[in-house]
Amino acid sequence: MTDNSDPKFAFTYDRVLRPAPETILYHYCSTPTLLSILEHGKLRFSDINMMNDPREWRYCYELFERAANAVLEMVPDRPALDGLDTRFFDRIDDYLSPKQLKSHPVIACFSKRPDVLSQWRGYADDAKGWSIGFSGLALDAMPVTLLEVVYDPEQQVTEVSNFLAAMYLTWREKGGDFKDAVGQDAALLASLIHGYKHPSFEEEQEVRALHELRVDISEDGWELIDESGTANGEEVAGEAVGFRAAGSAVVAYIDLPLQRVAGVAISELWFGPSNDNGPGNALYPLTRYGHRGVNLFWSASSYRA
Repeated sequence: MTDNSDPKFAFTYDRVLRPAPETILYHYCSTPTLLSILEHGKLRFSDINMMNDPREWRYCYELFERAANAVLEMVPDRPALDGLDTRFFDRIDDYLSPKQLKSHPVIACFSKRPDVLSQWRGYADDAKGWSIGFSGLALDAMPVTLLEVVYDPEQQVTEVSNFLAAMYLTWREKGGDFKDAVGQDAALLASLIHGYKHPSFEEEQEVRALHELRVDISEDGWELIDESGTANGEEVAGEAVGFRAAGSAVVAYIDLPLQRVAGVAISELWFGPSNDNGPGNALYPLTRYGHRGVNLFWSASSYRA
């Protein structure tokens, strides 16, 4: 995309997190999940449609609509946007609406905060589990895109509308076929728009690791395929796609191998408010599976079941 923006402008691609060396991101989980991660050295990525907000994709699509309207309102005062109308956004919609019939997102969820009571209750076995502090650099070394979620509706519209306006300026500059000029940008928007959530979820302070599966639709069936990717700078083969039950729901997932940067994948481990394990119950399995020097912490949250 051509840089037609003032550097201080916020854009959708600002959702991509580039972690600093000291960044730690926390994954709340139960004891069985902790032990599975340690033993198998993998993180589970699940179908984004089966996460905690069933309306999420609708929210993202409505955000696109709000941002498109905001850009259209700019047209009378911005000569550079002359000629922009709804037909341009219809072309972008051609990428957004059928997105999950071409590329299907799976995610693993993290928080920037290690000790949040609602997270303990919702994701860590009713506060009896753990908060695993992963090295941000190690997560970034996996074949994923880290998205720092924004919850402020005004900021969301600003970022997406700036992105849409820049796409239009690029198309005008390049001319010709829409796909050749800005098709990649439209496809990128369809992925990065998952970096926005409803403000009611703000306490989570989520960072999500996004991975995409190819959708293969043929006359005799539908299939999800994990293609090769890049991990720690090297090409890696795709993983097998599996399915699990969550109540009556069928959830697609893949397990991606953890990566280590400077020998580290896990930096911290937090005990939940109702976790009765002693230090040895954490240090023995951590050491057994190669995670040394992990700092242990106990939740300060007050919780009564």
